[in-house]
Amino acid sequence: MKRRDFLATGTGLGVAALTGCTTTATGFAPAPTTGDALVQSIGAPMRPIKSSMSRVTRTIVGLRPFRKPGPRLEAVKVGSKHVVHNYGHGGGGVSLSWGVAELAATLTKETHADKVAVLGSGAIGLSTAILLQRAGMQVTIYAKDFPPYTTSNVAGAMWHPVTLFENDQVSQETLAMLDLASRIAFNRFIRFANDPKYGVYWIRQYSLSDRPMSTLRPYVGGDTLYPGLKRNQAGGPFGFPYYDGYYTLMIDPDIYLRALVNDFLAAGGRMKEMTFETEGDLETLGESSIVNCMGLGSGKVFGDESIIPARGQLSFLLPQNDIDYGYAGSTDDYGLLYSFPRKTGILLGGSVDKGDWSLEPRADEIRRMVDGHAYLASKLN
Repeated sequence: MKRRDFLATGTGLGVAALTGCTTTATGFAPAPTTGDALVQSIGAPMRPIKSSMSRVTRTIVGLRPFRKPGPRLEAVKVGSKHVVHNYGHGGGGVSLSWGVAELAATLTKETHADKVAVLGSGAIGLSTAILLQRAGMQVTIYAKDFPPYTTSNVAGAMWHPVTLFENDQVSQETLAMLDLASRIAFNRFIRFANDPKYGVYWIRQYSLSDRPMSTLRPYVGGDTLYPGLKRNQAGGPFGFPYYDGYYTLMIDPDIYLRALVNDFLAAGGRMKEMTFETEGDLETLGESSIVNCMGLGSGKVFGDESIIPARGQLSFLLPQNDIDYGYAGSTDDYGLLYSFPRKTGILLGGSVDKGDWSLEPRADEIRRMVDGHAYLASKLN
């Protein structure tokens, strides 16, 4: 185990209290806005993304912590320590963060500890630590990496929990937990919308398909978490015959996580660099109550063989202020493609490679995504 102090303790105010969103009589949130302008209607014309190799600014790779039975959220005893596990959220870590953080914090409060250790400093670790602070606990975050070097910094981070479990391995109890966590998380995230400090803003989003889309099950958390939702509509964008369209929140991790770190430190939190190799390393911590938010690293430390990486590669284009939409779909020639607009650039994605541990960018994947998104953009002309 390796350890060193990473950041000094700060003092001051933490994040403002977050409450649920206001709803209309239909159950949908009020008309969303991006900056000073109203987000366009779901069926409004779309400006094409300018996707070319000459506009690529950077490419990054992250490993989603995918757990086949779904996320693990439970309290256990490990040696002399009370441990709450909160990991394995696949491609939904940022989206679910405030929800699973609240559920984990509730379990942690049952230990009646004054001091708590949080393992991991991604979106879930930071959210959990902040909620425990608000409950009056002294919190120290222990992690190998801190923002901007966490897996959460490599997330697409459009609000919609995805890649969460294998359908044949998930329990009804886990599905119910995910629905509850999604509702809690959305109602908290909505309070950050259009605050430049947090980098959270509204976009319109499209799920695209060549075949009719199932409407038998609601979206994770319930359809009312997706304002303006239109399901299985004919005549989709980019020439797709079917689509789902809705409004959702875009979260820029580099801005958002930096803000959470500042809030945590300002409220008196501490962050210390430390690596954990085995469960026995927990005994060196002074805190008796621990929340494990280490994501993929939990597999090695706690012997969980059900968690695997789901590799994702993202490239970014120069920004376009006229792009207010995101989309996800698959084509015969280019495979899976998804794109989301950020203030700092246009995100291009299209990979969910389960079991792949490589963090090296692949040139052929960059070309596939750039050419694939250019192909889709040409369909708007």
